[in-house]
Amino acid sequence: MKKLGIGSISLLLVIIAFFWSFEIMGFCLGDSILATLNIPTWSNSANASGTHYTVFYTFIFLIPALVLAIKYRDDLFAKIGKWSAIVFIAILLLGLLFMIR
Repeated sequence: MKKLGIGSISLLLVIIAFFWSFEIMGFCLGDSILATLNIPTWSNSANASGTHYTVFYTFIFLIPALVLAIKYRDDLFAKIGKWSAIVFIAILLLGLLFMIR
C-alpha cells in the first residue's frame, strides 16, 4: 500500500494550479491574488484583454508538482499528480503556441 508523502503534494499543487488559472463562475483566484498584490493580470488591463499573465504564474505550481511526482513516485497520488501536471503543462504550452501565431 502506498503512503502519503511529499510526492502526494503533487496532486494538490495541480489542483491549486487549476483554481489559480481558470475563471469559475466569474471568479479567478489567481487574478484576485495578483490584483491584491498590484501585479497586472492582463497585458491590456484597461479592458481585461490581451495576454492573460495569470496563466504564466500557473507554471509556478505545475513544475514543482511534476518534479515532486517524479522524485517521490512511490507516494500516494504521485502518479496521478505527475500525469495531471504533464497534461496541464501540455495544454498551456499548446495554448501559448497558438496564441503566438
